[in-house]
Amino acid sequence: MALDVGNVRIGVAASDPTQTISTPLNSLPRKNSISEIKEICSDRAIVLILVGMPYLPSGKLGTQARITEAFINELKISIEIPIQTADERMTTIEAKIRLKESGYKNISKAGNKGIIDSAAAAVLLDEYISSL
Repeated sequence: MALDVGNVRIGVAASDPTQTISTPLNSLPRKNSISEIKEICSDRAIVLILVGMPYLPSGKLGTQARITEAFINELKISIEIPIQTADERMTTIEAKIRLKESGYKNISKAGNKGIIDSAAAAVLLDEYISSL
């Protein structure tokens, strides 16, 4: 499973049991999301949670990365599944490209942010799967 953690929403994607392809799931509201993440993990027999780390272009950790680290620490308290981080730079750009190619129109509208977040999580997960 991959998570794209934002201030308002969390994009979510999960792989198939063979870890061949990822699928974007519905994004979650950030507030009180840990219980929903636990439920998804249970329902899908998740063995690893991959969290996108929003590094700055310089490669350093900025404010958003520190917020993401705090979320990971909260998650670790509630979930016994291993958690890894991965560089999420460029995943949103790639997600928008993939969405346009698959026929989504007006993906930049505010109402589509959750779709983009989960598509970015799927990009992150695809990159991880490809590296195995």
